[in-house]
Order: sequence, then C-alpha cells, then structure tokens
Amino acid sequence: MAAQPKEYFDIETAAKKDSYLIDTDSLAPEVLASKFKKFSGVEKVFYLAMVVSALVLAVGLLYVKTKTLEVQGSTMNYKSKISQQTTKKAEYDQQILDLTAGTRVVDSANQAGMTQNPSNVLKATK
Repeated sequence: MAAQPKEYFDIETAAKKDSYLIDTDSLAPEVLASKFKKFSGVEKVFYLAMVVSALVLAVGLLYVKTKTLEVQGSTMNYKSKISQQTTKKAEYDQQILDLTAGTRVVDSANQAGMTQNPSNVLKATK
C-alpha cells in the first residue's frame, strides 16, 4: 500500500500503521479534542467558569490600576493648584500689611501737608 500524504493521517491511523512515530499524549488538535470529550459536563462548566473568572479578574485588576493612577494624577494636580493658591494668598496678605501700615498713612498725610494732632484722636468706648 502506498503511503498517503501526511495531512490525511489521523493520530489513531498513524499509530496503528507505525508509519509515523506519534505520541498519543502529544498536543495535536485531535488528541486535545478526544481528551476534552472525556470530560463530563460538570467538569467542562467548572473549567470554563475558572477561565472566565480569571479573565474577569485580570480585566478588573487592570481597571482598578488605571483608576488608581488617574486618581493619583488628579491628586497631584490639585496639590499643585493648592500650593499656587497658598503662595498667592501669602503675597496678598503681605500687600495688605504693607498698605495698612501706620507709617504709610502718616507719610501720605505729611506729603499732603497735614500734621498729626493727637488731641483729635477719639477712643471708642462701650
């Protein structure tokens, strides 16, 4: 009998005729299919559930990691804005102190030709 082309041999035929040294435990698609057929329905559902849960867990972890990085980025953004606002507030407080200093008022009054008269100062009492 003439040898048939390799693509027409299946695992069982090749093993019977000894034309190819094929291990029946190999990962050929036919072997995997025959081994998968040996599983019961409950086992198939269990393994499928395990694969699905692993995929869901992987996607969930990626989502959580992405959200964590997003929150950290926005936190850093808000911290920088807060530090800028704090710096501006400190500058404004300094300007207020400079503008309301008593020496500035006295200097402005002296430049306008006014004199200081302590007798005109009234104290508010309750």
